[in-house]
Amino acid sequence: MACELLPTGNAPRYILLYEAAEGGAGVLRRLLKDPQAFPAVAREALRICHFNPDTGEDEGHAPGVSEICEAACYDCLLSYSNQLVHRLLDRKAIRDILMDFQSGIVSIAPAATPRTEHLAQLNRLCSSKLEESWLSFLEDNDLHLPSSAQGFIETCKTRPDFFYEEHNAAIYIDGPPHQYPERKQRDLTQTACMEDRGYVVIRFGMNDDWGSIVKKYPTFSGVASEFCGRISRQRPRTRVGCPARVRS
Repeated sequence: MACELLPTGNAPRYILLYEAAEGGAGVLRRLLKDPQAFPAVAREALRICHFNPDTGEDEGHAPGVSEICEAACYDCLLSYSNQLVHRLLDRKAIRDILMDFQSGIVSIAPAATPRTEHLAQLNRLCSSKLEESWLSFLEDNDLHLPSSAQGFIETCKTRPDFFYEEHNAAIYIDGPPHQYPERKQRDLTQTACMEDRGYVVIRFGMNDDWGSIVKKYPTFSGVASEFCGRISRQRPRTRVGCPARVRS
């Protein structure tokens, strides 16, 4: 497993956890299907953070180490890769949450996340005003919202701005930096890599007619109204649900 701060490391709002192995190793699937897996992860996290998993008692340091760990150390939370946020890390801040997680049960939500809530989640993951404008464009025109945002595709070393999981479609919202020749070439290389692996790549430039672009993809969900068409004003408005989320 690996993790990244989103939307940026300088202004994090979320921690994205993903399988680092190409094609995945089934870790996330096991966390969903094995009722004992997630509590076991929480228990191990408590141990790593120098807490007794049974009582929650602070043991103060790792086994065999005499120096007391106040907030974080290289035996628990600190690493070279997260040194930019060392000042924010505090193992004690997560103890109670991990203790609760030990008795938690992971299950897939029985209903889709409400559209307004899903839209808010996507907006929080945006790294630019242009991405926020694109989401507003979808909302204003009753178009399908993407299922996720800012996911990293390890095999192609690229991070699409948004993703439609059901259709394996990667969305890029290209701002001013994408006008430079070097960036354009990198975009072409990444697009070719993604398409070679079966992804549908769709780019929305800041000067493009976004309405014309979505009209080119009427088959995302069968009929135009489901991805690229407006929902009829003569009938009651129907919101299309988003994928079920995982709750613990």
